[in-house]
Amino acid sequence: MSNTIVLIVILAFIVAGFFILRKSYRNRVVTDDHHSHESEDGECCGKHTNCAKGYDNSNLYFEDEELDRFKGTKQEDYTEADIEEFRHVLYTMKTEEVDTWAHCLQTRGIEIPQEIKDEILLMLQ
Repeated sequence: MSNTIVLIVILAFIVAGFFILRKSYRNRVVTDDHHSHESEDGECCGKHTNCAKGYDNSNLYFEDEELDRFKGTKQEDYTEADIEEFRHVLYTMKTEEVDTWAHCLQTRGIEIPQEIKDEILLMLQ
């Protein structure tokens, strides 16, 4: 009887260890995958919407205050009119400003509609 209890306790520790290691491995893979999008020279590869290029957030400003009302809005909650508003701002800026604009929206807590993210990625390539 005592051997069975010891065996169950050991088995429980092995199972718990397996889940802890699995969670740790998943976190490491996600972190490593994030860095795999950067080229060796630190430039954006264009495979994601927002790059972490070391932006100076104090100097980021775009004349898009009307988008501030979308702060906290989820991607799936945007209407067609909302998406068109993002699209209008996107296509009225210089191409070289697009990645900085997307980063600026992110730092302001504004989720970009998926349709606009796709268009941004096409512009960055």
